[in-house]
Amino acid sequence: MQRLSGSDALFLSLETPSWHQHIAGMTILDPTDCEDFSFAKAVARIEERMDLTPKFRWKLKTVPFDLDRPVWIEDLDFDLHRHIRRVGVPRPGGRREVAEMLSEIMAYPLDRSIPLWQWWYLEGLSNDRVAMVLKFHHCLLDGVAGASLATVLMDLEPDAPTPQMPDDAEVAGREPSSWELLMRSAVPNLRTPLRLARYGGEAARRGITMFGYRRSTEDNAPIVGLPKTRWNAKIGPRRSCAFVSVSMDDIKAIKKAFDVKVNDVVLAISAGALRSYLESHDELPEAPLVAGVPISTRAAGDDSMSNQIANMSVSLSTDIEDPAERLKQINLNSQSAKGMTEAMRARSIQSIGETAPPLMLNLAVRALHGSGVLGAVPTVMNTVVSNVPGPPFPIYFAGARATGIYPGSIIMETMGLNITVLSYIDRLDIGLAADPELIPDLWDMADLFPKSLADLMKAGDLGEPTEVADAFG
Repeated sequence: MQRLSGSDALFLSLETPSWHQHIAGMTILDPTDCEDFSFAKAVARIEERMDLTPKFRWKLKTVPFDLDRPVWIEDLDFDLHRHIRRVGVPRPGGRREVAEMLSEIMAYPLDRSIPLWQWWYLEGLSNDRVAMVLKFHHCLLDGVAGASLATVLMDLEPDAPTPQMPDDAEVAGREPSSWELLMRSAVPNLRTPLRLARYGGEAARRGITMFGYRRSTEDNAPIVGLPKTRWNAKIGPRRSCAFVSVSMDDIKAIKKAFDVKVNDVVLAISAGALRSYLESHDELPEAPLVAGVPISTRAAGDDSMSNQIANMSVSLSTDIEDPAERLKQINLNSQSAKGMTEAMRARSIQSIGETAPPLMLNLAVRALHGSGVLGAVPTVMNTVVSNVPGPPFPIYFAGARATGIYPGSIIMETMGLNITVLSYIDRLDIGLAADPELIPDLWDMADLFPKSLADLMKAGDLGEPTEVADAFG
């Protein structure tokens, strides 16, 4: 059997009625050149690729009384059709109507009694296009693994042959009895006090390392005292999604002109959009906003479907008015944050999910959530800005060409806004997820991202932004 890692188990423990722990990716498809494209053909394509995605047949088995981390087991009653949904998008089937459907899909948790994923087929889009949404729990895959899953489900050409099935597909293993799981949890639970004591010591040493590193540089994001925005508040169960696209050629031109990284440009575009949005509401704080930036810890060549991520905090320098100066400072901030992250990771520490049993974590999260304390905890980041590399070449599904890929991700207590971007060919598709009670005008924010890019283009004397093909035709 395969026991969940501490980080994966933590995603389960953190899930509340408001704080959902699932991710989604929405792909817009143009079947114009595929005469036999249909819902039935799309389902058949998913079915024939199931052997290439073994984790999609796994489900959770919990340890009695949550005394230890759950294990993955094969779902012997696996039924693909329990994971498939087919719905129509209201007319005219444009980006706002599709985003509304994605918002509904993101607004409720997954059923833990079956494998933790769903595949949605959205029809009725403008220009006869369709969309497919893959929704999966974070304990199953991280964003990078989810993007690599596209290489399994998608093809490099319209009429690609069915790929050869692997001889050594990963399996979850046999299903243990509840009694066996209970007995296996006995020794680890006896060691819980020792693990907690060790965790406290490791955390203290990490804290000393962090403060020591912070004293050596001026470009680190603050740990406490972050400015509070309208979305840094208690969240509810509803979700809203919006998305927009910009040119990757423009991103690379800015990168070259200012001698920075692509991720710095992504952060700067996000910073400019957030600054403009808050200014338009007369809510721009004097102190700069801070973004949590997930970074992959995946080794080169590792294509496993598992969570391998760390997080660094980067100041977005939203207190700087000039877009060029803001980008330069974000570059310095990112370098400092990366250095701190590497220094911190050198001080190895187990995940709290490996240290404490789920029973303890579940009780703590429920108590904090039920009392409202979780929503009152000071925020450690104003938003998340995640940059996921996607395919730099056209991809196809069941013969239909993908014209855009928009991510949807997790918001959390005191952080009701997530910005996730994914590159695809010559475009950067930007997905925003938020609590609509906190940001009722999310589309206004989304439309500020191209403007923020245009400001950087102007600052670098790079001309007008490149027009990006509309994914909806």
